[in-house]
Parts: sequence; structure tokens; C-alpha cells
Amino acid sequence: MGFKLFDWLRGKSGGRLVEVSFKELLAAAQEYQVRELAFWTCVDMIANAIGRCEFRTYRAGAEVKEEDYYLWNVEPNVNQNSTAFLHKLVAQLCKQNEVLVVNPRQRDGHAALVVADSFEQPETAVTRMAEYRQVTVENFTFRKTFREDDVIHLRLNHMNLTPVIEGLYRSYYKMVDAAVRSYQWGSGQHWKVHVNQMNEGDPEFQATFMRMIEDQVKPFLESNGGILPEFDGYEFTSVGGGDSRVKQDTRDIKALVEDIFDFTARTFLIPPVLVKGEVEATKDANERFLTYCIDPICEQLQEEINRKFYGYERWRAGEYVQVDSSSILHFDLFANANAVEKLVGSGAFSINDVLRAAGQPAIDADWANQHWMTLNISTMADVLKKLETTQGGET
Repeated sequence: MGFKLFDWLRGKSGGRLVEVSFKELLAAAQEYQVRELAFWTCVDMIANAIGRCEFRTYRAGAEVKEEDYYLWNVEPNVNQNSTAFLHKLVAQLCKQNEVLVVNPRQRDGHAALVVADSFEQPETAVTRMAEYRQVTVENFTFRKTFREDDVIHLRLNHMNLTPVIEGLYRSYYKMVDAAVRSYQWGSGQHWKVHVNQMNEGDPEFQATFMRMIEDQVKPFLESNGGILPEFDGYEFTSVGGGDSRVKQDTRDIKALVEDIFDFTARTFLIPPVLVKGEVEATKDANERFLTYCIDPICEQLQEEINRKFYGYERWRAGEYVQVDSSSILHFDLFANANAVEKLVGSGAFSINDVLRAAGQPAIDADWANQHWMTLNISTMADVLKKLETTQGGET
């Protein structure tokens, strides 16, 4: 979705080389800045959220923290930590609508994960395993042809929405440009000069007139206060702009720019209020953001890891990865003390489960992993038994 200057120029000229004026180049740069700001704001929001996820690894159904855990949560390769790796993964996924992660072996025999910058995928029959060639990472291109079971391949949307949003960008930027021009006209001063025919007949009229404009009229218009000499044969009349009675501001321009942010956010299923930094209805917006934007990406990534790295037999034996997004939102233990007490007292969560959800270190003790239940929570059978015992004792 990133803007490519030379592709834009080719599109303007139908593929031919053409001369481009500095004014056209500046307009393209301004359009590029607006769309890039909106695009990368949304991408960074998604990347920051997924970067906070924990990849929990299991063996025989029990959680373990071994080599696979270290690979996904700390060091996927020798040049990146997990946060940088996931940021690049999300950036490629959002820009290209797909991303390829390959698993080259390190010299020490350990696994590694790298995000491809580009690759070729020849068309294959549905019944055949896909292949990926010319896989390039930074300045290095692998000679190896990767098969589908060697890689993690994610798609953001079934249909690539990039052409649609590019068209919206172009349409909205025209409106932004028109609003800027309207503001500049209304804020500036515009005059017309009636020149006597006798002065027009002067052979040096053009040079004299331009010198007068630069030396006397222009400083008068740009100053907070000034005097404009009036000469015979020249009559100055204001034709608009610079009128203090007309309220000129940038709210219309800002509203159009915010519209660009809005439809960019909606493309990624991000509630626009989060992109704007507003605090109203943030709780509901965060829930929608996690449910419709983050969780689907996490689930797809989790499914790809389990089917490519582990396979059916290992998955069936309880060996798998779970991408846990519960730690994305900041959780204050003290502000939620009552809720924490209820969670632990319900028996569903241990103390260490709650600590992990709050991003706190676990307690290395057996009692912290046990499940507790308050005495006022019982099954209906236990309640009836206690009632029968009490009634029997009274009689």
C-alpha cells in the first residue's frame, strides 16, 4: 500500500518517460505524506499490539518454556528480537496483503525465522504443494526453492484492497488540495490595478511596473501596517481575501485529512477513534480492535505455526503453540483487586495465571499454581446436603 513514485509517474504517462515539473513532483510528495502518515499509523497500531502477544508453547498438553518458546518470544534470528521481527511481519502483511516467513537453518543447527522482503510464487494446481522462489531478505536471495510446508504464508484479506484504498487516497487528496487553495485565497490579499492608457504606452512600462510591485506594493501587503503611495495613472482595488470579517481556519482541511485516517483505519478494521487518539468509548473500541483486527491475525499465525512446524501427529499428542493476546491491554492489579479476588476465588484461575495476565513474574511455589475456591461457592448437591444435615440436626 506504500506509495511508489516511479509507478505513479508511469501511470500518469501510460508507461512512457515524460518530463515532470517540480510543481507536479511537490504535489506528489505532499499527497504521499498524507497517505503514508495514515497508513503507517494504522500499521504501527497493529504491530505494537501483536508485538505484545505471548507465544505459549505446549508439550503433552502442558505448558513448557524451551527452545521454541525462546525462538518466538525472544530471538527469532541473530539480527532481530521478537518485537522487531513481528513489526516487520505486520508491515509486509499490510503493505503487500501477504507475508512470507522462511525457516533457514543456522550454522549451529538451531532454527531461525526471517521475513521475506520479496518472493516469486509460480502458479500451481490446487492439488500440488505451492513453491516459493527468489526469496529475498534484505540484500540476500536464497537459491533454495521453498515448499509450502517450509514456510509460513499469511494473507491479510482474501481480496487485495490496495487498489480500492489507493483510489480513495487520490480522490480525497484532490479535495484536500482544493481546501488548502481555498484557505490560502481567503487568508491572502488580492488586488487589481487599473493602469492609465498613457502609462501603458511607455516602452519601459513592464519593467517599471514590476519594480514598483516588488519594491512598494508587495511589502505593503505583507506588512502588519504600512503605507502604499498612490501615483497618477494607477488605481488599486481589493478583490477579496484578507478580510477580517471572514473567519478563516484550517478545520475544513483537518476534517478532510481525518477522513483519510478514518477510511484507512476502517480498511484494517480499526475503530477510527483509536487512530485519532480520542478517549471517549475507548473500552468498546479496544474490544472491537482486538476482536476484529488483532485476533484474526493471531489465529491465522497460530494455525500456520501448528500445521507447518508441528503437524497433525505432534498436535494430536498435545504439542502446539498458542498465540496469547490477553496481555495486549494494560492491566492494573491494584485497580482491579476485586475482580482478581473473584477470578482466583472462582477456582478457574490460579494466582500465577492472574500474574501472567498482568505481565508480572510467576511465584515459584506449588501453592501459587493451585486452584482455590471460596467457601460460599458450592454445587447444588453440596448445598442440598448441608441443608438436610442442618434440618436433621435441628429436629
